[in-house]
Amino acid sequence: MNDIFDKIIAKEIPAQFVYEDDVCVVVMDKFPVIQGQVLVIPKDCVDYFVNLDDETYTHLLGVAKRISKALDITYNTLRTCVLIEGFEVSHMHIKLYPTVRREFHIHGGKEVDEATLEIEAQKIRANLV
Repeated sequence: MNDIFDKIIAKEIPAQFVYEDDVCVVVMDKFPVIQGQVLVIPKDCVDYFVNLDDETYTHLLGVAKRISKALDITYNTLRTCVLIEGFEVSHMHIKLYPTVRREFHIHGGKEVDEATLEIEAQKIRANLV
């Protein structure tokens, strides 16, 4: 498949990477509804999380947990909320929302410029442990 996430992973289109390993990438969401929103994307294109092999599923959740801890520190969150998706792009991914208040919307984000996303990515990377 050659969806937008495949192009991001291959670095054919710009994205601000927070983390990368052999299994997945973590990038800043270009259309966030909340500051610091990131996407955990497996390198292998799978449309629905239940179709992931157990090893990849466990790895993705471990990465999501590690990134969530960095988001909590970076944005002084109440908690980081997790959503597993695959509708907008038929490539499952995990959205992490570093929430600072109890109410927020998960739709309707506005596009953010690359320079701002780069600054946010640097702040998050600085807090990865």
